[in-house]
Amino acid sequence: MTSQEVDAAIRQSLGLSAKPEPVPTVPQEGHVCEFPFWSFSKQRSSETKLHIDYEDGSFLTIRAPEGMPSPGFPGYLDVILFYGQRDLFLQDHTSLSVYSILKTLEMDPHHSGNYAHFRRDMHRAFYMGFETDRFRNPATGQRSHVFYFRALQSMQLAKNRQEISTFYFDRLFMESLRAGYLKRLDFDFCLHLDRQGEALARFLYGHLVKRIGEKAIYQRRLTGFLNDIGMSQVAEPKRITERLKRTVYPALDLLKGEALSGYELDDRGNIFFIPKD
Repeated sequence: MTSQEVDAAIRQSLGLSAKPEPVPTVPQEGHVCEFPFWSFSKQRSSETKLHIDYEDGSFLTIRAPEGMPSPGFPGYLDVILFYGQRDLFLQDHTSLSVYSILKTLEMDPHHSGNYAHFRRDMHRAFYMGFETDRFRNPATGQRSHVFYFRALQSMQLAKNRQEISTFYFDRLFMESLRAGYLKRLDFDFCLHLDRQGEALARFLYGHLVKRIGEKAIYQRRLTGFLNDIGMSQVAEPKRITERLKRTVYPALDLLKGEALSGYELDDRGNIFFIPKD
């Protein structure tokens, strides 16, 4: 059976209607926002390295000598990218005040602690380095090189949060951003998750939107899926069900009606993500 026929059989077994034939697309990696470089809990913020080996032989290594950013970091980055989209399609930087970032996230912009946390997370993100061979050559579609880069090239953070700060992004980040990844995301929904402090759900949203694409169904071994999202420690045999119920499942439930209509697990350790109709 072809992969399309397998997908069709799975959907039929789950009682779902058939999906239209997918439109062929050129393989393209999403931008660095997709990488699990933030921590999903305060305990993980002290980690300084994350390495993932994918089943296709590719890898991702993130080195964070100052520690991983906190769960609040996805929101800061989303606001910068959302309001800076027009600038970033023309140049490598965008400018806005920290006050407006906090205000958008419905965080008290006058609270000194919120500003301190923002500066700490941006400081950590500036020093993070990435190594990966997951970017494909646009001409050949092959993963033929290992890329070494950072997300932020430089930044100018105003001491007064109401003054304008400027964020300069890496060239590779900009090339990937302009490839159209952000256009597939509903940023109102992203910011909703950010305001609720749902960092894991926000990450899974981008992760699954890319992988589901035009597929009739997206299937993955549960252990492989947890490895993909940088949470392989959850798959340790001891209390795995309890850990999934406490972390991953609640985050996936928040995506129903947005990135997917639902998800199912079978007794062989597979997880099926069903696209939103």
